[in-house]
Order: sequence, then structure tokens, then C-alpha cells
Amino acid sequence: MSKHSISRASELYFGDAVNPVSYSRNERAGSPITPITKVSLGSPITLDADGIIAAATSTELPDTETVTYTGATDGTSPMDGAIAAPSTLFMNGADRLVYVLDVPRNITAAVTHGSSVVAMTILVSGYDEYKMPMSELLTITATGTSKTAAGAKAFKYVESIAITAAADAEANTLNLGWGDVLGLPYKLPAKSDLFTNGTFFNEVLESTAPTVVAGVTTTATTTTGDVRGTVDLNSAMDGSTVSVWYRTDPTSNTTLFGVTQA
Repeated sequence: MSKHSISRASELYFGDAVNPVSYSRNERAGSPITPITKVSLGSPITLDADGIIAAATSTELPDTETVTYTGATDGTSPMDGAIAAPSTLFMNGADRLVYVLDVPRNITAAVTHGSSVVAMTILVSGYDEYKMPMSELLTITATGTSKTAAGAKAFKYVESIAITAAADAEANTLNLGWGDVLGLPYKLPAKSDLFTNGTFFNEVLESTAPTVVAGVTTTATTTTGDVRGTVDLNSAMDGSTVSVWYRTDPTSNTTLFGVTQA
């Protein structure tokens, strides 16, 4: 298979039509054209609310402290969810023991309590599909018997989970897994750049538009969205193929791959 670059110009024009005003503005004849890209998002498996941490409770949760989990204790409670055993991969300059998600997707947390949930934060640290380090802080608020938090970032690799509570949270029960929000391999400049009538699930056009979030344009932090953007289809993931069509901006590494991860 041969590959060629059409152009390295940041703007492309097509045709001979011209008038003085348009040429003064565009410095080119014709009209601007914008290539769109078909992107495969793989075959995401079904979401799993406790795929990473299953029913952590009692001393497995913090009491005015931070409790951290890594792949080093895989297979023992609470790191005995459905996710496959961690792998040692070379990234960010060193060998890392990480859980590998099937596709880049968001992390979810669910906490229950017999009477009143104790507030906690969950710092998920790992890497994106390009093996760049990233972290996201999920916040579980107090009171009520059930609380959830859905991450906005798309993780491909999970290295550690640090759970912090300012009070005794040992009566909480925590499940941590993955959701149906899928990451994009190239930055989505704006929501309008994704063709909602070009979203396919199992090779069938989605009849309901997906929930689309554009890539972060400001400095990324542990509480901002994904640096390249995400899409959440109306259909529930079940191992079927997913593909989308959208416009990218290949002007620079930042416009195509997003701002630096945090």
C-alpha cells in the first residue's frame, strides 16, 4: 500500500472562479475546501461499572488518608474486576505496569452507602493512546445513598487509582470501571466539525445523533475534558464496530493531536 501527502498547506482551494474582493481576502482563486476523515474507533466492548475496582469497602477505602491501587495487587480484592491482568509496557521513558483498555474511553465511578455517602476524590492516572501521561480527578460528593461520577477523558492505559477522603469513608462501597464515552484519535476542533449523520455503529447509520465534546483548547488539567474530544453514541457498546466522519485541523501537532495532556 502506497501513501502520499497531498499538501502541507494549512488551507486548500479548488476552482478558477475569482473576484477582486475574494482574492484579496483568500489570496487564492476558487473556494476553500475542507477534507474530512473517516476514523475507526474500533469495536468497543460493553461498558463495565466494576471492571477495574469491584466493591471496595472497609479498610480498602480511605479513613482521612489516601489509598492507592495499582496493577501490583491485581487479582486480589478490590482489584479483581473483569479487566484483563495488567501488562508491562514501555512508555514515557520507562517500563510501566498498566491495565489496557480495549479502546480509549472514559472511566466511571459509583459509590453506595447504607445511609449517607462520605465524600471522596478518585485520581485516575495513566496514558492516552499515544502513550502520553494523563490524569483525571473524579469527585464523589457527600450525602445520599448512591453517587456516581463519569470521567470526560479517554484513557487507553490505567496505571494507578488514588482514593482520598477527608473523613472516614470505610463504610462506602466503590466500583470503578469504564463507560461508553469514546476518545478520538485526532482533535475535534468544534462540535460542528463532526458529521452526526456520518456516525456508524455495526456499519449502520445511527438514527440518533451522538453526544459530542470537542477537544480542550485551554491548558489541560485533571478536571478538564479530553484534549482531542469524545463521542458518545446513542447505541450501547457491545463489541460492534464504530466509525465516525469529521473534519480535522492538521496545521500543527497541537491542532491535530491536542494540547499537552495533564
